[in-house]
Amino acid sequence: MENTTQSDGNERGLPSRTSILVAAARAFASRDPDEGVRNPDWLADRLIGPEELALIRETPFAQGLMQTYSEAIQNPALVFFASQMIVRTRFIDEALLRAVKNGATQIVILGAGFDSRAYRFQKQLGDCRVFEVDAEPTQEYKKKRVKEILNDLPVNLNYVRTDFTQDNLSDALQAAGFRKGEKSFFIWEGVSMYLPETSVRETLRMVVSHSTPGSSIVLDYANGIGIEFGKLLPNGAGGIPAAWSEPWIYGVPGANGSEFFRDLGFDPGLPLSFSHPESFRRYALRSDGTTYAAHLFQKLRAEAQTRIQAGAAPALPAALAEAEKARGVAGGAYWITELTVLHPTQRHMEQSS
Repeated sequence: MENTTQSDGNERGLPSRTSILVAAARAFASRDPDEGVRNPDWLADRLIGPEELALIRETPFAQGLMQTYSEAIQNPALVFFASQMIVRTRFIDEALLRAVKNGATQIVILGAGFDSRAYRFQKQLGDCRVFEVDAEPTQEYKKKRVKEILNDLPVNLNYVRTDFTQDNLSDALQAAGFRKGEKSFFIWEGVSMYLPETSVRETLRMVVSHSTPGSSIVLDYANGIGIEFGKLLPNGAGGIPAAWSEPWIYGVPGANGSEFFRDLGFDPGLPLSFSHPESFRRYALRSDGTTYAAHLFQKLRAEAQTRIQAGAAPALPAALAEAEKARGVAGGAYWITELTVLHPTQRHMEQSS
């Protein structure tokens, strides 16, 4: 997952480093002893070894995964990123299992990266055709790594090579056995913000035109405020090292994108902001009632308050202060939702209202 297009600037034959980083964050939180906040991706910790950590050596996870969990969880940089991946992983896992229960026969993972759902949920997906769509370097690296860990690949899993910015996704999927018109479930995790608007629109239109009503797609995405806010941060909105040249470039219009998605033929569902406390209450709540690493964030807030009272806190740059204010008004800059494909009659009614 994450930006896995062929233009990500990685050396030939190596996977997207953002796909490794995100898997490392899942691996990190999968070690938490509290089941209420543990990232359910148990396979990530097996997939991310020394060679993979060497690819992301510029990030705190390269060291954090070599430390004891109790020591590493004191690092705010690790905890902040890992907490978002807990919410993301659990939200999508829930939606996937719900879609299969409700009759989805095709599962399409767009920009799959090191997504492990085809392997973690082999039993639940046994009657589905599963497609992992990705650029060749990341896909081949991931297949090799999975074989090293699991020996065999699921018989119902199809690998589809494509570049969202250059290739025809519809043609690639149908050549791999995707059946147009069947009830399908798509996962588009950590990709849309790295693509130009035309690619985002084309991909979502393909989902609508190739799926029966009631099919759905889960995606995380930024809004325009998120993109502008990211430009003011050292490593951008996604926290990706600048040297990787993988910036977030596209944010959907509006606060949470509902109108944008509705115009494309979807019921936008109830978008969830990663900055809203509800996201952590729902997906990252410890057995003692606190959210993931709440103790650490409380400590940081207390330290910041002490600096303010002592007059030692640096003033927030005006542009960043304005961007933070706009983010608060919008309810967030980074969101996740499940979009449901509407019946043509419903689409017409929605677009006419």
